[in-house]
Amino acid sequence: MGRERTSIPGTVAAAARAVRGPFLALRAAALAVLAACALAAAPPADQSQPSAVQPVPSARAAKNVVIISITGRIDRWTAFGVQRRLARAEREGADAAVFEIDTPGGNVLAVLAICNLIKGSSISNTVAWINHDAYSGGAIIALACREIVVHDYATFGDALPVAAAPLVGMVPIPEAEREKIMGPLLLEVVDSARRNNYDEMLVQGVVRRGVELWLIENPATGARYFVTEAEYRAAVGGEPARVNPTLPSVTGPSGGADATPGRAAAPGSDSPPQLGGADPLAFRPAAGAMDPRAVHEINEGLELRASRSSRPDFRTPEHAGRYRVVEYVSDGHGIFVLKSEQLIRFGLATQKVRDEDQLRAYFGAQNIVRLGPTWSEGLARAMTLPWVRGLLIVVFLICLFLEMSSPGVSVPGAIAAAALIGLVVPPLLVDMAAWWEVAAIVAGVALIAMELFVIPGFGVCGVLGVVLLFGGLVATFVGSDGRLFPGANPDRSSELTWGVVTVLVSALTSGGIIYMIAKHLPSTPLLGRLVLKESLGGPEPTMLEAMAATAALARVGDVGRAITPLRPAGRVQMGERIIDAVSDLGFIPAGAQVRVTSSDPFRIGVEMVDDVPPHGAAQGASPA
Repeated sequence: MGRERTSIPGTVAAAARAVRGPFLALRAAALAVLAACALAAAPPADQSQPSAVQPVPSARAAKNVVIISITGRIDRWTAFGVQRRLARAEREGADAAVFEIDTPGGNVLAVLAICNLIKGSSISNTVAWINHDAYSGGAIIALACREIVVHDYATFGDALPVAAAPLVGMVPIPEAEREKIMGPLLLEVVDSARRNNYDEMLVQGVVRRGVELWLIENPATGARYFVTEAEYRAAVGGEPARVNPTLPSVTGPSGGADATPGRAAAPGSDSPPQLGGADPLAFRPAAGAMDPRAVHEINEGLELRASRSSRPDFRTPEHAGRYRVVEYVSDGHGIFVLKSEQLIRFGLATQKVRDEDQLRAYFGAQNIVRLGPTWSEGLARAMTLPWVRGLLIVVFLICLFLEMSSPGVSVPGAIAAAALIGLVVPPLLVDMAAWWEVAAIVAGVALIAMELFVIPGFGVCGVLGVVLLFGGLVATFVGSDGRLFPGANPDRSSELTWGVVTVLVSALTSGGIIYMIAKHLPSTPLLGRLVLKESLGGPEPTMLEAMAATAALARVGDVGRAITPLRPAGRVQMGERIIDAVSDLGFIPAGAQVRVTSSDPFRIGVEMVDDVPPHGAAQGASPA
């Protein structure tokens, strides 16, 4: 028999193939176990942070993003700067506008103007980035944006309107006046909530006291709503629990009837009967009864904006008992102040954004450009500060006095004109002044000049000129727009008070300086150069010299000769002195004999005489 021969290499290969399959399966199992252990040991991901692989919603996606910062106190210059930067972003094709907010609040008119700019912009993709604080007006501006993102330590809320007075600070607002102010603020935040899918009951607690809310949920749909006590009773049923509110009472009880904790309101009392619960345009107060006139004006504003509510009417049978309570949000004391986590949990903010890199990922953007305020805006803002404007008024009045006292010197006149431009041009740019106020100031100066140089005595022209001058200066401190409801501007009375106080203090200060100039002019090193030292046959003296020592120049009863026509102002010679004088009665031709009728540090009055003066009187001596 032949013997079968076996190949050793073939046998080894077959054995290797037999072992390879189980080995690969074992290695895969080991890798899977290691990966599972690594995932178990890793910390949980922060769901509030943007992910590099997270898809960007089409409504948010943007290639070119502009950041417009709103920092510091909000005033008219803030609104002016936002308008300029937003217009530039629109012109240059920005796909999204981010309003970076870090502010304690500010002027109500400026806040509402910025909200109107955001809502009326052709850039619909607007995002508020609260980095770090959005108090008061900053919170209202944030709500005007389509979305809100927050820094880790952001704070939002406390937009209760307050008033400020000079030298006093914050002052309380009477409740009746506060209700008038509530109208435009509630209209703004409710309209923002309806536009941007925020809860309109929750946002009312940002601007108004007495908002007591519960958070409820529909288990079937997962929809959540913030409800009042009446809505709670209808949607959940039973007595609402009032234990451990989520938002503490940081500002204390308001003291009003609408803010009493545990208030047992009758169902439906938080919505005036005339509103109609099913009307999607109707405004529903979150804090009980309001002034019917304010409610009517809010509803007119919502109707004008076609601002509809998607909020269900919980008092209808279809919603009865279908909801469960999630938490007790607020007890009705104080104003809502929310932190980052609460903003996200309550649906006001979408996620956290710490820096521009995360902001870029949030939009999926290629280009992010930051637009800040210009140096010229900063300078103009400084020019409207009360103390700067007061200093300009002092300079204006002093230089105006110097120019009128010494016509033709021109330097004081140029300085006065520059100070006047600095007073009126910056306020004109931000609606703090109107052209009629500028016209009143110019007319006042012209009337005062007429009183000094054309019309004798201090009569109608002088008084009217002073009234127009000071009235125009005060008016430049008060805003000229009237977009709020009548009587509902808490800033206007403060602006008027600041204007009156600043102008009065400046007038008194400049009056004291003018008196010192008139008394000590010849010995003043700098201003003394404005006086032309007179001598016979030399340059004639100015009225400043006469004011410096009037008693030595002319006394009542002195007789001299007019060397220029007096219409009514001109020059007369008293002995060896030439002085400025004003005719008290009619025209006096050159060469006529005149007698001094009045003499004070600011004016020498004369009249024409026909008789020949006694010996020595023409030389400046008083008759016996």
